[in-house]
Amino acid sequence: MRKEIAQFLQAGQEPIARIRVEHVIREQNIWAAYEILELFCEFVLARVPILESQKDCPPELREAVASIIFAAPRCSDVPDLLQIKNLFATKYGKEFVIAATELRPDSGVNRAIIEKLSVSAPSGEIRLKVLKEIAQEYSVEWDSSGTEAEFNKKYEDLLLLESVLCILVVSTYNSEMT
Repeated sequence: MRKEIAQFLQAGQEPIARIRVEHVIREQNIWAAYEILELFCEFVLARVPILESQKDCPPELREAVASIIFAAPRCSDVPDLLQIKNLFATKYGKEFVIAATELRPDSGVNRAIIEKLSVSAPSGEIRLKVLKEIAQEYSVEWDSSGTEAEFNKKYEDLLLLESVLCILVVSTYNSEMT
């Protein structure tokens, strides 16, 4: 996929490269999440006797347990995570699982796991960074200024929209007060 993106950049087909790079970023994020989850699973496995001996989730294991619960439905290609989630649900109850799944305050879910498994599109800044990495990796002479302008334009449009909304809210509030 990275080689294809480099070819699109080389051929001047930046719009296609911008779209395809999202897939590369998603893959990188999934692998990063898997690495974190692997560590959490090893951490929990090493402390199974502690889990078995206590009714509530020990504070030192909360982040690992909550993160595994949160990740399980989002990592469908690792069905063992769903089984582990179900074991935790049996052990700690439905409310504990819901808190982690819905990211309620103090759920304990690891921030990196939340970020890496997010379904929202990566920011223009991240897409640009990865496009530059790919161009460099494949020695593609690519002028990124067009893509930078496109991403900055979208950001400026969002700022403008935010300003307009603030003005509307303030004017609505002022007219209600008079």
